[in-house]
Amino acid sequence: MPEEPADVWAMADLALPFAVRVVATLRVADVVRDGPLPLDEIARRCGARPDPLGRVLRFLVHRDMFAEPEVDVFGPNATSDALRSDVPEGPQPWLDLDGAVGRADLAFVELIEQVRGHHPAYTTAFGRSFWEDLAHSPELADSFDSLMETKTHGLAPAVAAAHDWSRYRTIADVGGGKGVLLAEILRTAEEPRGVLAELEGPARHAPEYLRDQGVGKRTEVHTANFFEPLPFRADAVVLCDVLGDWDDADAVRILTRCAEATTADGVVLVVELLPDTGRMSEFTEIDLRMLVYVEGRMRDLERTERIAERAGLTVVDLTPLDSGYSIMECRPQR
Repeated sequence: MPEEPADVWAMADLALPFAVRVVATLRVADVVRDGPLPLDEIARRCGARPDPLGRVLRFLVHRDMFAEPEVDVFGPNATSDALRSDVPEGPQPWLDLDGAVGRADLAFVELIEQVRGHHPAYTTAFGRSFWEDLAHSPELADSFDSLMETKTHGLAPAVAAAHDWSRYRTIADVGGGKGVLLAEILRTAEEPRGVLAELEGPARHAPEYLRDQGVGKRTEVHTANFFEPLPFRADAVVLCDVLGDWDDADAVRILTRCAEATTADGVVLVVELLPDTGRMSEFTEIDLRMLVYVEGRMRDLERTERIAERAGLTVVDLTPLDSGYSIMECRPQR
């Protein structure tokens, strides 16, 4: 029998994703968490107008999100509870239109301009690049840093467990936020010393965090830009979930700086999501987001090997993780 075609109308729908993002941004699920409330009270607590909010909520009720036990009284259900801001690793901060990633999603309306080669989508939508937006808005920057920390918390234990970190005397995490991954690694391997290299904004929280994790005395924090010479030498230089944010030319520049920062027998360890693990749906979605947000790109192993080669590195080992990420060990071509 011929395969049933996908429902193109459902695939192209914009009403549902935008309605969900509106209630996520207004934190309606938090407001009604304890039970149904009148629409006027929900709107007052959310800082919204009752009539348009009610129409959004009623639309969602008929798509199994929220409940309307009586007219203009709305309450929670299992689906809306998933949008509460206190759900660990939940979707709410990713969908918040006032946050860095939720705002970036709005740039998809300009994807056609980028595909036609006219203008980058994000710059067309907001008048400056994603990175410029973060530099101009502490609120957006804090939102982005928080989301990246949450993501790294989920990935760090597997990275720390999958590699023999005791091989090194010094381990540097470049672009590692406040040090979530580095702290996990240093707790796994008790002998090496750590180096964290990050921009001034994310790095300001690092010393306190590393102290709280019990590795502060073994760690140096450097304010650094990975497009410039790095102010340290390390036996292992780690780049975790960084290269996808950049096009090939910039990725080569970053890898080159990391290679320069290794000791005589040092390595660069690249941790990235690869499509080789059968996660093509996830991989292609993230790749499209990188295109829209930052003009970056996700890469398979072959393309990663090519940019590594241009940076004077050779991929000599690959360790796949259950998450679809892999640790690629790269040695400088000395």
